[in-house]
Amino acid sequence: MLRCYDPSALSRCDAMIQADIKTIPNAKSLRTYTVTLTYPAFRCRYEMEPEKTNFAVMTITYAPNEVIFDFPSFMAYLRSFEDTPISLESAANRVLDDMFERLRPIWARVHVRTEREHGVVIEIAAEHGQPVR
Repeated sequence: MLRCYDPSALSRCDAMIQADIKTIPNAKSLRTYTVTLTYPAFRCRYEMEPEKTNFAVMTITYAPNEVIFDFPSFMAYLRSFEDTPISLESAANRVLDDMFERLRPIWARVHVRTEREHGVVIEIAAEHGQPVR
């Protein structure tokens, strides 16, 4: 069984995530503003037990620069995590890294929130760039 925490499996896990995020020109690139996308159905496989599924709410906020993401391709990208055994921490950082590679935003933040058994809430926030005011 594929386990992405194993260094020998990382390239196969990376291949499972479709990082083909298409972009379109930002018509308002001279204006400073933020975009927030909340995806309440984010899913990935537990890294240590890939037969189990992680469910989380992922909120992505970014300040666009020259390009913005094409919404359908970005949603397909997020859905590509569904069968990937990856921790929520790694998923948040992977999304942030892929966004910066494709969009080159001024700033971005990925926040993941999940509620586990017995009411334990786990929140992960990954951020990069200069926050806008």
